Amino acid sequence: MFSKALSAKTLASLVGVMMVIVMVSCGGGAKQAETDESTAHSKEEAFKSVTKYPIPTAFEVVKLLNKAGASYILSLNNPVENVDKYFTEKSKALNLGVYGADLSYASTYQMKQETMNYLNVSKKLIEDLQITSAFNKDFAEKVENNLDNKDELIQIITDSFYDTYEFLVNEGKDNISLLVMAGSWLEGLYITTQISMVSKNNEDILKIIANQKDPLNKLFELMEPVNDDTAVTEVIEMLKPLKAIFDKVEGENITSEQFNEIEQEISKIRTAIIS
Repeated sequence: MFSKALSAKTLASLVGVMMVIVMVSCGGGAKQAETDESTAHSKEEAFKSVTKYPIPTAFEVVKLLNKAGASYILSLNNPVENVDKYFTEKSKALNLGVYGADLSYASTYQMKQETMNYLNVSKKLIEDLQITSAFNKDFAEKVENNLDNKDELIQIITDSFYDTYEFLVNEGKDNISLLVMAGSWLEGLYITTQISMVSKNNEDILKIIANQKDPLNKLFELMEPVNDDTAVTEVIEMLKPLKAIFDKVEGENITSEQFNEIEQEISKIRTAIIS
């Protein structure tokens, strides 16, 4: 089933490269200078990896927020105690994506305790879903050993997104890979909209939101070939109202009305997923 979706691999690569370009263009000043060395060091690996993952990860979105000067807000994350609520494969997969985004958010802002908390709940869901590739013992140890090394920690977690996705595709777990991807993207958008509401100078953040139109369209493109899966179909239906709003967004320009509609819709979807 997923082979049909992967026939668009070239387009997926272009989307990934475009997001890398956006990331570079949004960065600036001292913060950009601090990351130049790390970026140069991992540039080749980053471009190789991005072609494996069809849409920008929540981590990439969080990096943009960090560069835009947005503050870390713990209350935006899905509480770790919610992990015990998820019993179905669908809820576990979606919330693995959600917690993965929260893990990216915490680690990018060097919130050590929160990083470990979200690592632990992500690991639990990984085990429940029998995904043994990325979140294994070695991965957890690497994270723990690099809590004070931001660049290395970010690279480890970024690689885990690609590794998990690749493992699921290779194992034929098409529906799970799409649900994890959807949950991660949704959480990244949710965090971005909430930060935008409390930021005084949110022009760059609004551009980040506007730029989520292409990843959302890509997500639909990937899900359509596997819409015979009930869980995937339910997510498609859940996302249709949000897509209808984004269809009206032109370029990086987003109106106040469009932002309000997106914020309300993403909050509604996110509540349904994590509850």
